Formats: sequence, structure tokens, C-alpha cells
Amino acid sequence: MTNKQKFSKLVSSEKTSTAKEVKDRIANRPMLLESQGIALKILIRLDELNWTQKVLAAHLNVSPQQVSKIVSGKENLTIDTLVHLQGILKIPLLASYLEKEQATKKTVTYGIDSVYKIANSKSPHYVNAVKIIELNPVTVNTSIIHSHQKAFL
Repeated sequence: MTNKQKFSKLVSSEKTSTAKEVKDRIANRPMLLESQGIALKILIRLDELNWTQKVLAAHLNVSPQQVSKIVSGKENLTIDTLVHLQGILKIPLLASYLEKEQATKKTVTYGIDSVYKIANSKSPHYVNAVKIIELNPVTVNTSIIHSHQKAFL
């Protein structure tokens, strides 16, 4: 058997959906960026309230797994969910477009002082906040977070 035949035997004849998945991810980028910003706000507020994700899940009447999806920054949230979260956490979540416009003028976004507090407090939300910030480094000056990562390793 030739190398070409061996290779052909190993390669699947099924068509993959990788190209479609990449196109979908690119098309959904604005939604993902918005979701990550919202997730970061939620994580900061959970830290301020000293709440766990389980406590938030109980207040929302959803599973802890659902809250985990929300704070991962990958969930497409409904208006109902956002309004419910705003009411429970007492923070604005639906004004993000205006905040971003103002933030570009002020160069401060998503409460950098609060992110700094999470980094210094060894908060359980630190890891999720860092993941979101690393996925979207434009959102926050990541040097503040990275300078404190050593405390958590």
C-alpha cells in the first residue's frame, strides 16, 4: 500500500462544517463581545455582593449551569433575562452601547477599579473575569489583571 493510499484511508470522507462554524463565529462576534462585557459586569457585581454563582442561580430560579453559561460570556441572553439580572443585581446591563461610546472618549471601560479589586481579593470570580478579558483584550487594560495572576497560581 502506498503512502497516498494509507493517507486516504485515514482521512474521513465526510465533509466537515468547520468553515461554516468559523463564518458563524465571525458573524456572531458583536454578540459575543457584548455578552462578554455583560458577563464581566455580572462577575464584578457578584464579587461586590459576595455572592456565588449558586446564589445568583437561586435568585434567578435557574440552574447553576445556566448561570455558568451566562458568566462565561458565550450566552445569547434574552431581554427578559437581562431585565431580570438588572433587577436582582441592581446594575445597568442594557445600556452597554452608550457605555462603550462614552468609554472610548474616557478610555475606561467595565469598571477597571472593580476588576482590580477582584484581582487583589483572590475572588472566586477572578478566573472567569480574566478569561473574558483575555478573550477581549480591548475591553480592559489587561496589565492590571496579569500583574496579579501570580497570586492565584
